[in-house]
Amino acid sequence: MRSSTRSPPSQNASNRDDESESTTALPHVGTNHDGSRIILNLDVRAKRNECVFPRYPKWVIAFLQKKTNEPEDAWVVLTFLECFLLVVVPGVMLFFVDTNEKKKTRRSFWYGLVWFVITRALFLQRFTLALHYHTHVNAVRAKKSEHFKRCLNAIPTFIIAPFFGIPAGIYWYHHNAMHHVHGNAAYADLSSTERSRRDSAFDFFKYWMRFLFLAPIELSMNMLKYRGLVDAVRCYSNVAGSFAAWWYLNANVNASAANWTLAYTHVIASLGLMFGNWSQHIFVCPDDPRNDYKSTYTCINSFENQKTFDDGYHVQHHVDSRMHWSTFASNFSRKETLEKHAQEDALVFEGVHFFDVGLCVMLGKLDYLAERYVFYGQKKRTKEEIVMELKRRLEPIEYDIKRR
Repeated sequence: MRSSTRSPPSQNASNRDDESESTTALPHVGTNHDGSRIILNLDVRAKRNECVFPRYPKWVIAFLQKKTNEPEDAWVVLTFLECFLLVVVPGVMLFFVDTNEKKKTRRSFWYGLVWFVITRALFLQRFTLALHYHTHVNAVRAKKSEHFKRCLNAIPTFIIAPFFGIPAGIYWYHHNAMHHVHGNAAYADLSSTERSRRDSAFDFFKYWMRFLFLAPIELSMNMLKYRGLVDAVRCYSNVAGSFAAWWYLNANVNASAANWTLAYTHVIASLGLMFGNWSQHIFVCPDDPRNDYKSTYTCINSFENQKTFDDGYHVQHHVDSRMHWSTFASNFSRKETLEKHAQEDALVFEGVHFFDVGLCVMLGKLDYLAERYVFYGQKKRTKEEIVMELKRRLEPIEYDIKRR
């Protein structure tokens, strides 16, 4: 594995109260669109905020560092531990908190609602991004012969994920085996945004509904077409097993708890995942839509990066999906990386994140995004020209078999 350029988690943890960071050590990225403001990459030395509880004993951090692929993955493991203890365990308890049949339904509803609101607000985003990077490179270092560690790596996908509305074992098939392999291409990526009018709320609604109701069947068929029968059967079995678990719990244990923990969570997760992907691939250059530098963009200096394992560096993630998240900010700031981005005319925004960008587009606030546009050596544009370029990249891209 590549060596990381960040401080180890234990060092980050011990320095969380140190607010005096010298900006002279921060790499220069560029300027705003009119050159009136210099932009440094603050993400390089920003303090991590993925865990709800940011302080842990040094011995815990040190122990996890020895077990993970990279020292920074201690934060991934801690995020999973928090989610298991504070989301999964209370979620399971919902099924057994009240055995009084007369009061069971009402109490289960309110207990479930409280659990749902708190866990979605505090943990949904954090867990989803921890799971995302974990599926690309497992956090726990495990050889093929180390079955226990391999089981540990499976816990987030098969045990924790369903309580966040993601069917057991399905995330890898949709994200890694489909989305990253086909790269937003309309002919093969079911989550492709190419054909949609990406500033249309109605088009997004259709996009979300397709995923919510058709993804289990379409994804299994996609696996059959591109990966073969074995993966197709596994994919469908995971979805069917998750649905069967919900049906059994709903019919025989506690319907209210089953709905709050597995059904309603799935609706919210599908909305978040689809709006996230829609926003990440909202600006697609019609001249070269399959170019990873032109089918997405980069968000720097957003506090959301510290909650999402630097997820704003989405161009780099698509260029090299196994690049470790802890190296995104420093690698992006390298001269060679910026020159390559400039050569490809990749979009970079500062101080906003994907949901912000998606909402701005839906609300017609492209001028606001133009204010957050970063010039780092690519073609110089005025604010008006930036808005025009953003509009151009919102146009639907018609399917063309030649683009395969």
